Amino acid sequence: MLVRHRHTNETIMRGSTTLTLEPGGLKQRAAAGIRAATDVSILALARSIEFVVIFGSALLLPVWPVIAAAVLREGVYLRRYRATLARMTKHILAVWHARPVSRMITRWLTPAERAVPERIVGNCTHCGRCCLDQACVFLSFDEQGRSRCHIYGKRVWKVMFANCSRYPVDGPEIVLYRCPGFNAVRDPEASPQRIIPIAPAVQPAVLESIGAEWSETSGAPGS
Repeated sequence: MLVRHRHTNETIMRGSTTLTLEPGGLKQRAAAGIRAATDVSILALARSIEFVVIFGSALLLPVWPVIAAAVLREGVYLRRYRATLARMTKHILAVWHARPVSRMITRWLTPAERAVPERIVGNCTHCGRCCLDQACVFLSFDEQGRSRCHIYGKRVWKVMFANCSRYPVDGPEIVLYRCPGFNAVRDPEASPQRIIPIAPAVQPAVLESIGAEWSETSGAPGS
């Protein structure tokens, strides 16, 4: 009985060894390991760059009202200096929580063939949630409570973290901001360029309305 039992165990071990060392299995495991290591490296790089961006923005906080006024060519950000500082602080904290920088870098560095094929459907409701959960310093609301972006269509809007002019990029971004207007549908035939242009609710030439909307202790209405 002992001999048979030993023989059976040796047979099982030889069979297991043969299965483990199959070339296809090794290649798949190696490829999976490389992908996992690459993903970890990309995420670490993205988070590091994001930390530098956020830390730098925090250091520049006292001069952000000047920067905002220069971008929009409007003095309201300087005249309401303390309110702008409060809004910019809220903006930086929202960037920290939403992580748009690291998400953008991760998308750039992740191979396109690994992207989930999706088709974006829906329309913008101007709720302002995608604007850093209504925390963006350039966001305000009109009389009907519809969000409006004061840098919409400008060069800074097109390059700001490469997110403002690209939303909604994919399903996870829609879920992240709890967007009520757009939805992502799995579609193998979907184009890799899934950008939907979003028309602004209002594009005011004069931004004096910001002064009425901001207070020294709070942000934009509805935030």
